[in-house]
Amino acid sequence: MAGIESVTGTVAVEDLGFVLVHEHVVASSPGIVSSWPEVCGGRAGLIDRGVQALREARAAGVSTIVDCTTFDLGRDASLLAQVSAASGVTIVGSTGLWLDPSVTLRARSADQLAERFERDLTEGMDGTPIRAGVIKVASEARVEPFAQVVLAAAARASIATSAPIMTHTAARHRTGEQQADLLEGFGADPRRVAIGHSDDSADVDYLSRLAARGYRIAMDRLPNGALPEYGGQTVEDRVDMIVRLIERGYGDRILLSHDDPVWAGLLTDSQQVQHKVANPLGLAFVSSTVLPALRSRGVSPEVIHQLTVGNPRQWLAAR
Repeated sequence: MAGIESVTGTVAVEDLGFVLVHEHVVASSPGIVSSWPEVCGGRAGLIDRGVQALREARAAGVSTIVDCTTFDLGRDASLLAQVSAASGVTIVGSTGLWLDPSVTLRARSADQLAERFERDLTEGMDGTPIRAGVIKVASEARVEPFAQVVLAAAARASIATSAPIMTHTAARHRTGEQQADLLEGFGADPRRVAIGHSDDSADVDYLSRLAARGYRIAMDRLPNGALPEYGGQTVEDRVDMIVRLIERGYGDRILLSHDDPVWAGLLTDSQQVQHKVANPLGLAFVSSTVLPALRSRGVSPEVIHQLTVGNPRQWLAAR
């Protein structure tokens, strides 16, 4: 089977193991870590925290994470490579753009952005030879005009390189439907697209319709069900939604993750403390809480393996 680009080199698909599809070691505004290291405890401290978090995840069975940190979220490819090498967890990096593009980025065309994304995927990110393996895009309550440009660029880069796409959505507003319509219009293959933050939705029919079209359903904010700002879906509700999708025949479409950054510069200090209190297990939450809950609901070992190993492998490798 073909290999997947990670921040430490090409990894055989069969060696990916248990994959968390939407994580962040560091999520911040670009330039903060290098220009204002005191605010994050210093770069070396961030690396230590990332290594510790991923070692704990590895002890819970996780082999690989997709780090969905884009350029405008403060991506640092060399930092990710150091964390991966020291922790023993494979990290797949991301190109694309998040929600807060600068004036310079907003002045770029879809062709220019697609060319940048493709270079990240084929040559390297952040002035390094470390290649991205995933394209990240983002929209909130609606797909704004510039987000449409980014989607067009992502589709072009995905078609050119076969790289998968991960989206950020406001699931309660069913933004995934808008993204899906646009991406298909731009020629993207739904099987290569994961509609993110889907577990924020309480509408199983909305998610089922996307799955029926071929999209991957990323249930990737699972611990955030303990935080009221992420909507009315509790952790138990999110587990129930996974079970309901499996019962509807979409077990082969579901992807699992946390989206709970090790250090989130986008949050206030008090908000980061709230996240830690709500999820003291960190990147081991899916392993330690979600999977046992699914087993208690009668989900078989074969389906658990599909959710954690088979589905992410198919999404990442187009298989």
